[in-house]
Amino acid sequence: MANTDNKCADLEVQDYYAGTEDTLGLIYNKQKELQARYGFNFEGWTLKQIADFWMVNKHALSDELNEMFDSLGGVNNGIGSAAWKYWKKDNAKAADMKISDLSESDKLELYYEWIDGLHFFMNFAISMGMTSEDIVNLYMAKQKENHDRQNRGY
Repeated sequence: MANTDNKCADLEVQDYYAGTEDTLGLIYNKQKELQARYGFNFEGWTLKQIADFWMVNKHALSDELNEMFDSLGGVNNGIGSAAWKYWKKDNAKAADMKISDLSESDKLELYYEWIDGLHFFMNFAISMGMTSEDIVNLYMAKQKENHDRQNRGY
């Protein structure tokens, strides 16, 4: 985790899932609302403007994935980035460790790094004009095709 002062394990987590039928729509709309707050509405954007936006988001997504790798071994109580850095003394411990071995605080930090990445990944869909319905329907069509490909010996 690059910013150790940005730990999220102590955030108050509410159960939004139980009261929402369209959970992906909730996430999508909240991300779209956040982008609007930053001044992005994407209507009428040129391909160049979208490409420039994507470049920033690609870099940000990559950065979040790197932070996720660094959090894999635990931020507070684990082996930290030694989970993937073979040159570190504690790297050998990673061979026997599981996510379930992490403290609850360290698991939350790892999960939040994935959530940070999700924010940027959603921006790609939002900037293209995709809706949450598009995402679900296209995902399901492609998922079916992936299974069909396996059935066909792909």
